[in-house]
Amino acid sequence: MFVIITFLAAFLSGIAVIIESHLSNRTFKHPTTMIFYVSLMSALFLPLVLFWGVPTLPPVAAFACYVILGAIDVAYLYPYYLSMKVIDVSIVAALFSLGKITIPVMTYFWLGEKLGLEQYIGFVIIIMASVALSIKGKKVPQLNKAFYYMLFASFLRAFYVVLEKYVLNIDSGWVNLVVYPSLVTGIMPLSFLFVAKWRRDIVRNFPPYLRQFKVFVLNEFLCFWGMVCTVYGLSGISAVASTSIAATQPIFMLGISYYLLKFWNVPLNEKISLQVLEKKIFCFVLIILGVVLVVV
Repeated sequence: MFVIITFLAAFLSGIAVIIESHLSNRTFKHPTTMIFYVSLMSALFLPLVLFWGVPTLPPVAAFACYVILGAIDVAYLYPYYLSMKVIDVSIVAALFSLGKITIPVMTYFWLGEKLGLEQYIGFVIIIMASVALSIKGKKVPQLNKAFYYMLFASFLRAFYVVLEKYVLNIDSGWVNLVVYPSLVTGIMPLSFLFVAKWRRDIVRNFPPYLRQFKVFVLNEFLCFWGMVCTVYGLSGISAVASTSIAATQPIFMLGISYYLLKFWNVPLNEKISLQVLEKKIFCFVLIILGVVLVVV
């Protein structure tokens, strides 16, 4: 059940990434403005958590972790949105696998989780396939600059997942892990208003934000349920298995993007020519193989 719910999280988050790519590339020029308006809505659907339980007062150590998680949830978005402007959105999602090479090490020393040989092989396959997606050209491979943006973002997210699992071990339950980081994420971007350049751009883009308000609400709804499914799934499986399943997100995204481009003519930053599709599908098959080796 936890594995299925984690796959559902990858699907929901994949749709949200497509929406965020559209907003980032066609609505806001500066990543800080996009981060401000996205993060501002992070607590919008939190009352729905009350159907599963009431948040409790966390221990001091857990509360400090929640603050760090909220900060990471804001910080990683800057290189993430920059990447969306220079490379296909499904490839951006795939590059989140880069930082996962550190997860087995962190979970071994921090959480005491151990992997078998086939799981290590699966991790290597996932990472190699993700790197291949970011290489341009055939004769002299050249790494796209999005690779370096996502290298930083993916390491932040890798640490994020391990810290989440650590908090689940020291706090009372998964409801706290949904609520407290979301509150921190919603508050922190308010500090952007103290930077004059950022504040002017945020104010200037308030009308476009209002015009796209329904889209932002839809995006937050998907992000919320994706987060709930991720956290709940993580409460029942290892951090390594959770992040491996999350690597399937770009596969869902490619299928959704193909449908939107072909049948609805929705403008997306996604190339779907035959040659590009062949490369992506081959790499995605390798990612699935890696996930199977890690999870099964």
